[in-house]
Amino acid sequence: MGFFDKKPMQPDPRDEAVPDVREVIIYEKINNRFFFWTRPGTSKEEVKLVRKLDICILTFCCLTFFAKDLDRNNINNAYVSGMKEDLGLYGNELNWMVTWFQIGYIVGQIPSQILLTKVSPRWYLPAAEFLWSLFVLFIYKCKTVEQIYAMRFFVGFLEAASWPGLHFMIGTWYRNHEIDKRSGIFTASGIAATMFSGYIQAGIYETMDGHLGLRGWRWLFIIDFLITFPLVLLGLIIVPNPLYKKKTWWMTERERQMCMKRLEADDRKPLGNFGMSLFKRVLGRWRFWILCTWFSLMYFVYQAPTTSTMALWLKAEKTYSVPQINNLPTVYSAVSIVFMLVSGTYNDWRGSQIDSVIAICLTQIVSESILMAWTVPKGAKFFAYYVAGTIQSLFPIIVSWTNMVCSSDAEERAIVIGSLNAIGLAQGTWWNQIFVKTTDAPRFYKGYRAGLAASLALSAWLPVVIWFTRRQRRQAEAEILDARSNSSVGHEVDVVVG
Repeated sequence: MGFFDKKPMQPDPRDEAVPDVREVIIYEKINNRFFFWTRPGTSKEEVKLVRKLDICILTFCCLTFFAKDLDRNNINNAYVSGMKEDLGLYGNELNWMVTWFQIGYIVGQIPSQILLTKVSPRWYLPAAEFLWSLFVLFIYKCKTVEQIYAMRFFVGFLEAASWPGLHFMIGTWYRNHEIDKRSGIFTASGIAATMFSGYIQAGIYETMDGHLGLRGWRWLFIIDFLITFPLVLLGLIIVPNPLYKKKTWWMTERERQMCMKRLEADDRKPLGNFGMSLFKRVLGRWRFWILCTWFSLMYFVYQAPTTSTMALWLKAEKTYSVPQINNLPTVYSAVSIVFMLVSGTYNDWRGSQIDSVIAICLTQIVSESILMAWTVPKGAKFFAYYVAGTIQSLFPIIVSWTNMVCSSDAEERAIVIGSLNAIGLAQGTWWNQIFVKTTDAPRFYKGYRAGLAASLALSAWLPVVIWFTRRQRRQAEAEILDARSNSSVGHEVDVVVG
């Protein structure tokens, strides 16, 4: 049966659910047949379309997020590679560099998401990327910490367009059973940037320190700019126009119509008119409050341990070289990437993210407990730092969950995704200043004790999220059954096959 064929409304055997239920929630729908990339039974035409979406949309998202996190996290590598000594930073300056970035990032989230509903992402996302790369470049000339604070604020403000905007774009073009894996790959690309920042800084320190009269840590910001700028040009070429407004050059009209049909099957609505009623809708529904609380709890756990706290511990040991201090923490990121890709594949196959969330919560409780004790063998500390990397896998899971439960209201989906990051990061900022001070290095006892409490709270919040999610699904199914009871027998509807 073809993609646009009609048949009487009946269950699709591959979906194991009536398509008209719209797959509003797929968390508990179990697929018996394992699939890695394409769901069994998908038509060749749709496989070709999804491949094209991956080549253009997913590639741009991953490369941009790689550059974004490279530009965001380079300050940590620079700090332990000569910046601290060159600028005489012996207090909490590193904390404040991170905080000023976060302030800009928080302030920019909601305005950026609103702009994204008004301005074509084809122009908006590359423009924001170009501007933040300029401010990254300017840091290499900074001679005082106050100048760095200012540059970091603007980098954060402009980078606010990236993470929520790209997640929103993924949720706009992919179906529910495709989102988890791709959100995981997208987020993993940013974590890979954290790893490569360490490798790049280690290489720069060894080969370019003193070249043209510049210290190695200053070269890092120049090189990051050179990495980011070509992606601006790439974005102008391959980022698609809004689906319901204008055809994109690399997509045929039939493929555009196919994309619309695919999203209709998941009740994914196009953008409507933005107005004050939007805020009433967002604040009056459970999704904003429950999901933002969930994301905030995750952010508390995420503050420590991190690659930064591990690097400060290694530096305090006084037995590790600068390259080792930069490279050893990257295993944390490697664990994050592996767990993220495995869990994303598992979640799409099983149709449930719950198992992965439970595994993440358990690893965090173990990690925080070991580091809070501190007087343990060095190998145990390495283990605790590394398994803590699983917390980053919860980022794409929560955003994928948000993309799916907010399917029927595109504006709400944009605002809630932006709010997740803004509110979560705002909570993490004050948490970081109180519990994870640089002056508390290397032990960070307060940070790990608070992190353990947050891990337990994160575990306790999962049943709350599940309850509201299941209630929404029951309500959606009841509405469909109601509509069916009022419709004539044999009423025909368009069915998406695959």
